[in-house]
Amino acid sequence: MSAGRQLVRWRCEGWRGLVRLGELGPATWLRAAEAAGEGRGSRHARTIATTQAGGTFWLKVYPRPDGYRARRAARMMAALPRAGLAAPEVVLVGTRDGDGLLVTRDAGGVPLAESLAVAGRSRQEKWGRLRALGRAVAALHGAGFVHGDLVPSNVQVRGEDHVFLDHDRTRRSHLLVWWQGRRNLVQLGRFVVDGIGTTDRARVFAAYADARGLGWRARRRLVRWVVEKTIERRCAIDHIAPDVARRAGFARLMRSGGPLAPGGTAA
Repeated sequence: MSAGRQLVRWRCEGWRGLVRLGELGPATWLRAAEAAGEGRGSRHARTIATTQAGGTFWLKVYPRPDGYRARRAARMMAALPRAGLAAPEVVLVGTRDGDGLLVTRDAGGVPLAESLAVAGRSRQEKWGRLRALGRAVAALHGAGFVHGDLVPSNVQVRGEDHVFLDHDRTRRSHLLVWWQGRRNLVQLGRFVVDGIGTTDRARVFAAYADARGLGWRARRRLVRWVVEKTIERRCAIDHIAPDVARRAGFARLMRSGGPLAPGGTAA
């Protein structure tokens, strides 16, 4: 599934799947999953960080009937590096009676929002990072991938690479990119990030559009759609009344701090 050591089949306690040669055995990971706390929960799984043999790993436990998501995520994390994109390394994947377990090595780097923090950083460096983000998303789409949940917390910046995390719902299809890829721009841009304003978001979009070879008509249509859907998602998820958002305008809505920031009282 990656350019590293080979993955081999395993069976243990009714589970079966693939494990990377030279790593800890399946029994160790099964015990770690059983002993772990609740971790970070989502609708389909819980995610737990663990330290084993001096390294940091992430265990993702999928309760039935969502165990198939572990195999799907592992397949996508194998396909991404083959397309020249960065993804976490799969250490183990397994299923049993509808349950699933996925173990990945920590990808390293820093979270996207931290990478974009402007404290002590020149504007030119910040702008360069924003443009690099746009090109990274364009490369993802250019290779035919649509990420299922491309929020900032699912992007790590590691040197010059953007590492995309959480591939439970990632799909690969050039037709799907044409039809649904723009949703990733909404997912990425819905969040308020300290020090990132509307012109900064425009730099991400411009770099994306350049890398994708979009003409000016296609850019205008896409940016209108993205702005409209971003406002809708902010209103729905952060409980902002639509009329308040319309009066405020996109620039203020997406600015950090103030009553329209997440947790504010404007709604």
